[in-house]
Amino acid sequence: MTKVVVIGGSSTGMMAAIAAARQNPNAAVTVVTQDSIPYRRPAIPALIVGYINGPADAKIFSAEALARYNVKLIYPAEATNIDPESKIISILSNGKEEKLSYDAMVIATGAYPLIPKIPGSDKRGVCTFTTFEAAAEIIETAKNANSAVVIGAGFIALEIAEALMHKGLDVYFNVRSRILRRQLEPEVSEFLTKKFEQKGLKMLTGEAISEIGGADSVEYVMHKGMKIATNLVIMGAGVRPNVALAEKCGIKLGTTGAIKVGNYFETSVRDIYAGGDCAESPDLDTGRFIYIPVGSIGACAGKIAGANAAGANQKTDGFLRAQADQILGLQIFSIGHSITTAGELGLKVRMHDLGAAQSAIKNRGAGPFEAAKILTDSDDRIVGAQLVAGKHGSQFAWQLYKAVLETEDRKEFLQRFNSPRMRLAEALVHAIKSTVAVETVGPQKALTLVDAVDRENSNS
Repeated sequence: MTKVVVIGGSSTGMMAAIAAARQNPNAAVTVVTQDSIPYRRPAIPALIVGYINGPADAKIFSAEALARYNVKLIYPAEATNIDPESKIISILSNGKEEKLSYDAMVIATGAYPLIPKIPGSDKRGVCTFTTFEAAAEIIETAKNANSAVVIGAGFIALEIAEALMHKGLDVYFNVRSRILRRQLEPEVSEFLTKKFEQKGLKMLTGEAISEIGGADSVEYVMHKGMKIATNLVIMGAGVRPNVALAEKCGIKLGTTGAIKVGNYFETSVRDIYAGGDCAESPDLDTGRFIYIPVGSIGACAGKIAGANAAGANQKTDGFLRAQADQILGLQIFSIGHSITTAGELGLKVRMHDLGAAQSAIKNRGAGPFEAAKILTDSDDRIVGAQLVAGKHGSQFAWQLYKAVLETEDRKEFLQRFNSPRMRLAEALVHAIKSTVAVETVGPQKALTLVDAVDRENSNS
């Protein structure tokens, strides 16, 4: 019986386990995780607000599903060493060391939070949020706090800030440069900053927090010489790949500092695969391996790695990063490259504002979006897109996603870019030159396309 071991209970690890079991129903698949139960990390903000009560409400697969695929969980347990020669994993569980053999394995150890070097960052009341235990500390500290300072720039940090606002705290958001720097262009970041301020999020931009003050616990922070009273500081300044275990057994790292893998998610050590936030992933546009700590990409990587560990021969040419979130009433979409990420890869891109397209759509009667950009390469092919909308943003974002995925020609794309609902209405209006009879079972004899348009408008 083939023995496949997955180290890590994140979405990457669990997808790897299920994929391995599906690939080889006779395989013995085991997941080793430090968590009390595998759960979705993006659900942590919902935990802080109170929408869910704990990890069990955010589990990735039910116990029934795992049993159906014969996936065994060893938890809470830590893999402390891998011996590639004997194919033995050392595991520490409940204070006891155990040995576990494998034929193939997947490393999905994820990432750990980056803690900026700020004086006072070791005080009680300074929290992170990448685990349930860290979220529980935030919840407990927030009970006796009137305000909080969130240090970060990404989507999850913003979600945490909004979650604390829902709990009634005054929330300050500190970003040294600008929010969502890697996902959005400067103009869009600035637009969102102003919108968030209008909605009550106190933005501390342009400079990092210089000090976290107090005795043993947090009492204040300093920003641009201003003293801000608070008992809760949350670090959301990014993550670093957790590669200690991989390095220990001689697995090579890439230039990003994450585990170096190939297009099959194989590592430099035979029969060991890796994926998710601990490993590099190939960029769809360039094929180059980069570090993309995004949950959806990690899940896809885990699926391929797990299947290959169980005997498949699956390959990917690359992934397209596509992120969507709703923060303080605004829908935010970021797809493919931004000027920042393109620059890191040496790609020459050009930014185009979709303001003219927005005006045209608005004039035709559809609800406009708040802001939108597309990025094109030297051949005027679309390689990135960003959108902010108050509502119905997915109508436009889906078109942008397809345009980036298929690297569409910009001019051809703009000719048809519109609300899908409005496109249907326009097509019907264009066909109104003749009346079309439709068979009915009632007394009505015919339905004209004008009626259809009117009905569509009244329904919408």
